[in-house]
Amino acid sequence: MQDEQSVDKMRRRIQESLIESQQEQLREQYGMQFQYMSDELSPESKIEWQDYLLEFERQFENAQTITVRERIGNPALPPLAEIPAAALEETINNLLDLLAEHSIVIDFLGEWDDQMAYRFITEELLDEQMDDIHIDGMFTHFEAATPAYDVQMWVEHFVRDVFWQERKYFLSGLEKRPLYNSKGEPVTPAEFTQELEAVWALLPAETRVNVQPLVTQVGEDEGEVTAVISWLHHHQPYQVESTFRLRPSPYGGWDVVQTSLLADLLTALNQ
Repeated sequence: MQDEQSVDKMRRRIQESLIESQQEQLREQYGMQFQYMSDELSPESKIEWQDYLLEFERQFENAQTITVRERIGNPALPPLAEIPAAALEETINNLLDLLAEHSIVIDFLGEWDDQMAYRFITEELLDEQMDDIHIDGMFTHFEAATPAYDVQMWVEHFVRDVFWQERKYFLSGLEKRPLYNSKGEPVTPAEFTQELEAVWALLPAETRVNVQPLVTQVGEDEGEVTAVISWLHHHQPYQVESTFRLRPSPYGGWDVVQTSLLADLLTALNQ
C-alpha cells in the first residue's frame, strides 16, 4: 500500500494538473491571463475559483439579455397608491426578498423612505436590462443613489482631489467646465489653478481629509452643498465650513463650478 506521503504527493500533482488545465482553457477560449495568483490560496480554492470563472464565461458567452422584471417572474405589483401605508414596509421587504431569491441586490445610497424605494423598484429597476446568468453565490448589484447623495459624492471627490493634489486629471478637467470664484465672478481655468497652487504650497499632498455635509439642495440643473472639511496639519486639527455649487457634467455626474474652499483653506493655513 502507498503510504500517506505518497498519496498526498499524487493528490498535489493531480490538483496542479487540473489547475494548469483550467488556466489553459480560460486563456485559449476566453483570453484570460493569469499573471499572478496568491500562493496563500490552497489548491482546492484555486480549483473552485477557476471553476467559477469557467462557468461564468460559459454562461456569459451565450447569455440572453432580459429585464429584471422577467428575471423575477413578471410579478403583479400594485401601484403605490393602492398599498395601505401600514402595509408598505412589508410589501417592500417581500419584494426585496423576491429579488434576492433571484440573486439581485439593491444598494440604496443616501436617505430613502419607503415610498421612494417602492417607486424606484417598480418604476425604474424592474425595467433595467441584465444578463440572464445563474451561478450559485453570484449576485447582481444595482445602485440607487438619491440626488443629494450624488452631489455630496462629487463634492467629496473634488475635496479629495484638492487635498491629494491630483494634478493629472483634476487640472485637465477644469478646462471643460465653467468656473467662478468664491464671489460668483467668472474665472478662467488658469486663474482657478493659480489659487489652487497657492493652497498646495501650504498643504502637504495626500493629507487625510474628512467631508461632512451639513446642508444639501439639488435642483434639475444645479446643486449646492455646505460641508465641514476637517484635516490634520502638523498634527494639529483644522476645519473649515465651505460651500460648493455644482452643475451637471456633460460626461455624467456633477462638476463643482464654484466653491469657497480654496479661500477658506488659505485663511485657515495662514493663521
